[in-house]
Amino acid sequence: MIRILVTGVGSLIGQGILKSIQHSKLDCNVTGTDYFPSAVGLYWVDNRYILPDLIKPEISESQWVEALVNIINKEDIDLILPGLDFEIPVLAKNKSIIENQTEALLLVSSEEVVKIGNDKWETVNFLKNNSFNYPNSSLPENMESFIRSNPFPLIVKPRFGHTSENVFLVKNKKDLDIAIKKCDKPIIQEFLRHSDREYTCGTTCIDNEVITLISLRRVLKNGNTQQAFCEQTEEIDAYIKKLTLSLNPFGAINFQLRITSRGPVVFEINPRFSGTTPIRAIFGINEVEAMVNKLTGSLLEKNFKEKNGVVIRYLEDQFIPWNKYKATSS
Repeated sequence: MIRILVTGVGSLIGQGILKSIQHSKLDCNVTGTDYFPSAVGLYWVDNRYILPDLIKPEISESQWVEALVNIINKEDIDLILPGLDFEIPVLAKNKSIIENQTEALLLVSSEEVVKIGNDKWETVNFLKNNSFNYPNSSLPENMESFIRSNPFPLIVKPRFGHTSENVFLVKNKKDLDIAIKKCDKPIIQEFLRHSDREYTCGTTCIDNEVITLISLRRVLKNGNTQQAFCEQTEEIDAYIKKLTLSLNPFGAINFQLRITSRGPVVFEINPRFSGTTPIRAIFGINEVEAMVNKLTGSLLEKNFKEKNGVVIRYLEDQFIPWNKYKATSS
């Protein structure tokens, strides 16, 4: 039996990792961590822990890493699967420390790959420098020259982060100025309007070998995938495989793209499992199971075959007995 730790089990990503495990044939014991007893994923695992809140200024990075290492050693963890965006850079930075102080393997990409994904300006530069399509982009200091050659509407969004919060579609210079003031560390990008076909594409990769790949057309609601369509996507798949091998991540990586007149244009790279990871498992591509099997030497690629169709996301509710909730709070 493999012992797995999933972080951020209250997040959409962390919940998705747990759902993928539930949807798999893995023989495993699962430990979950989060920051609040209301994190629903804490009640889906065998062992649960509240970590010191990394976002609070009084909690140092070293304190957080020490707390995580203690949990890993206490539970004899074999494999760590990160489930929160803001933990990824910290885990990448401290990967060698965590692995040297435990017997666990941390499934996180290098600091370089994480930086490319975490900073949208670095994303654009990587795509540009490696001859991939990229969204025309500018930082605020070069805004005037940028708008002379890129017509409105434009997109303004934070360079850092991966949510739909503070993303603005601006239609004129006045709106652009307002959006830049409201947006923290903004980047200005062309609006990819040539098609409403937006895709979320996921690969898993170990030692520059692509293990799984799936591209899903999606419909968004409040910034998240509300419907996903598994269709014929050979051209997109070939493009994403080439891009994955160019980046050479360690583990899961997610790409968001739109189809334009110049072909697929990736506008976001997330070097981690995705909020659509459990949807991919429903379609037959279980990224979590593939990674665990690969790292334990038991991967059979024929076990992962796409099923064409549609997945519709919906809300669920979870009842937690008082005694269990209070035990987690203490």
